[in-house]
Amino acid sequence: MCGIAGMYNFRRGDLCRNYFHECLKTMKHRGPDDEDVWDNDENYIAAFVRLSIRDLSINGRQPMFSSDKKYCISFNGEIYNTDELKRLLKPFNVAYQSSTDTETLLYAIVYLGIEKTLTFADGIFAFAWYDVTRNRLILARDRVGVKPLYIGTSDKGIVYSSQYDHIINHPYFKDNALCESSVGNYLQFGYVPEDMGAVINTKLLLHGHYYVVENNSLSRFAYYQYGANANKNTDKNIAATLGNAVKSQLVADVPVGTFMSGGVDSTLISYYANKVQPIQSFTIGVKDSAMDESGAAKEFAVLFGTKHFSKFIDADSFKKLIKDHVQAFSEPFADYSSLPTLLLSAFAKESVTVALSGDGGDELFWGYPRNVRALSLVPFYQKNLIARRLALLMSKVKRPAATDIRRHWRMRNFMRYYYTSLEISGAFQWLPRLFNAPIKDVYFYNEIEKKAGNALSADALLNIARKLEVDIHLQRILIKVDRASMYHSLEVRVPFLNNDMLDLSENYHYSDCINGSDGKTSLKQLLTSYSSKELVYRPKQGFTVPLDEWLKKDLKHDIKEKLMDMPAHLSIMFNRKSLWKLYNQYENENDDAGWLIWAIYILVLWDDTHRNKIK
Repeated sequence: MCGIAGMYNFRRGDLCRNYFHECLKTMKHRGPDDEDVWDNDENYIAAFVRLSIRDLSINGRQPMFSSDKKYCISFNGEIYNTDELKRLLKPFNVAYQSSTDTETLLYAIVYLGIEKTLTFADGIFAFAWYDVTRNRLILARDRVGVKPLYIGTSDKGIVYSSQYDHIINHPYFKDNALCESSVGNYLQFGYVPEDMGAVINTKLLLHGHYYVVENNSLSRFAYYQYGANANKNTDKNIAATLGNAVKSQLVADVPVGTFMSGGVDSTLISYYANKVQPIQSFTIGVKDSAMDESGAAKEFAVLFGTKHFSKFIDADSFKKLIKDHVQAFSEPFADYSSLPTLLLSAFAKESVTVALSGDGGDELFWGYPRNVRALSLVPFYQKNLIARRLALLMSKVKRPAATDIRRHWRMRNFMRYYYTSLEISGAFQWLPRLFNAPIKDVYFYNEIEKKAGNALSADALLNIARKLEVDIHLQRILIKVDRASMYHSLEVRVPFLNNDMLDLSENYHYSDCINGSDGKTSLKQLLTSYSSKELVYRPKQGFTVPLDEWLKKDLKHDIKEKLMDMPAHLSIMFNRKSLWKLYNQYENENDDAGWLIWAIYILVLWDDTHRNKIK
């Protein structure tokens, strides 16, 4: 797991060598073990920092070249099925100089081609592969976007990096204005979605895609898309598939552990990992019995035999991590669950260099309460717009709050309703009044809507909901975990999102996972078979950051100052009167908009911290 950066000029010119050496300093946390910079003395430069995981020797140094020096790769991530790739490469008699997955990937693209390699490779990755002879650059991200890759595009060339601050501070882009629509999407979802950037002409590359830079142009190609279908009538042996996914992701030449919160997903991962080898598991406990799940994690650890570590902290301790959050996320990012993730990552890093997490289980197997609510609303959204509005007027559909009625009144279909359900609290109600610029629908929403047509069946609608979870909501979680863990030089792997698990999940019907008011029942039943129903089905607790208390008490003065006296280039995007009204209503406990206020606060901190910071 590493960090990469580089530049491809459309013409011979300044390669900004000093700038990229500064970039290495600011992403040392992504790769503290080694670094290097290479350029062709004409139009391409590649920079790299290494967190050594496999083949710790100097043979793993990057940028890495083929034996004939015709091809160069800078690679961030892990490829788990290198043995299978090497079998495909056997006819080409490759003379490997290392046991790294990087070298296998390098030669796979040379001999198998980019499409076949990406389709076959199982891993989490973002890489830059350069053909020295043809002056051709390929940039790619993994199937679901576990690893980041940002780019900036200008008439002079392309700049790419694992970190967003390297793009926005580059000479080509440092004077660019904020992209108002992208900032609006950030306030809507708590992060800047893919194919967008907070600064004009910058963006996060799409997951499941690769990009080719050649002949002064950038072309985009999709090689994978998570499906919106179910029931392919293939084997659904989730125990074997998940077990194999975990086993494949234990490959490392450094210590490996697991995050284990006491919830279903991370506990399953810990169970399968410990079946393969003695594992260390980590959890954070809080001194509040109403929120603490460390006891459940410990019970599972004793049952499974993991070497378990818990760290107990006071809820207020998370407040001290706000500065770390702002430093760790070089893009605007407002998911405050990053704070416990930062703490857990630092704790795990004391003992291991790699950790496996349970991320992805909720998205693939309908595990969120909103999935259950969505199913109950299918009959309502099968009606036409006039009938739905009449039903609302006649109170045929009972909603718990007036805002819910307003939401359904404005929805043109089920997909639009579910899309807005992914927004952060306060966004749906306040953004139309608060934000001065129009907000565009994100890329994947538009793509899914094109293919959805006039789908009305429960099957189709719930599958659309799951695809929205994977392509939009999951992306915020993956950004959170990558930036928080790599801030502490910890690699986090996600077995639920390996190729076979992604394929297998598409064979599941929502009825396999939603039972009454309960979601993710397929995974719960699996964990029950290894433990007990009492342990698995106990009421969910889970630590929540006391955000409202901070915003109204501890951070009150700073929040008001940042919101009401923000820089002019930020202030111009907001209706000041509405912003003041929002804050006053929230402060007087008349509005549930703490997350939106936090997002605006973090936006101001991000702007002050990360723009114009690399000289």
